[in-house]
Amino acid sequence: MSGKLGDILIQQAVIDEQKLIAALADQRAFGGKLGRTLVDLGYVTEEQLVQALATQLGLTTIDLEEVNPPPEALACLPADACKRYGVFPIRVDPAQRLLWVATAEPEREPLGEVARIARHTLEPVLCTMSSIDRAIKRFYRAEGASAQGPLNEPSRETVPVDAAWEEAEADLVESPELASGSVAMPEGTFGEDEDVRTILLRLEKTVVAQGKSFRALVELLQEKGLLRRGELGTRASRKP
Repeated sequence: MSGKLGDILIQQAVIDEQKLIAALADQRAFGGKLGRTLVDLGYVTEEQLVQALATQLGLTTIDLEEVNPPPEALACLPADACKRYGVFPIRVDPAQRLLWVATAEPEREPLGEVARIARHTLEPVLCTMSSIDRAIKRFYRAEGASAQGPLNEPSRETVPVDAAWEEAEADLVESPELASGSVAMPEGTFGEDEDVRTILLRLEKTVVAQGKSFRALVELLQEKGLLRRGELGTRASRKP
């Protein structure tokens, strides 16, 4: 099954439409991926998100707590690469040059970089980000040391930059100004000899500038304690 992540979560009765609208508003204000936003707001658990992604992308899931990766799998990726890209190697087939990696965010570009580092073709499976962090701390040496061998001391936990699903959720992260049709063209801005492409490019710059100003305002209100994360989405989801 494929489809939008938010719709799948609604179909699975994990969230309702109001929570999805609130999460989308929060995402537009603060950035990030929809799945991570839903987790941060407490609307879904990591496990529920993984199950929804498995449905959306047709991938299998795994419980890393029950996995004991062989040394040859760990040797395929250094610890810093695992932390940077949010992956963990669980099995390797040297003859076929296949490496199975656990990931919470199966995006093409980061996984492509992981494949380049490992020099193996990747077979991704899904699990929670927190379980990946725990596995890295458990099976790799401390940060800066060799990737081989079990942990002698804990490594510093590093959560990779949210990256969930660009193609699957691209249509859900439009500029709020474009979505509402509230962007007005300044009078006298466009000359008669300008083509449509030039006008659209200039309009895009206007929208981007307004979006940045809105985000800066939201961040300022948050820093001053006047706005908590989730409040904006809740207000936006209210019916008029």
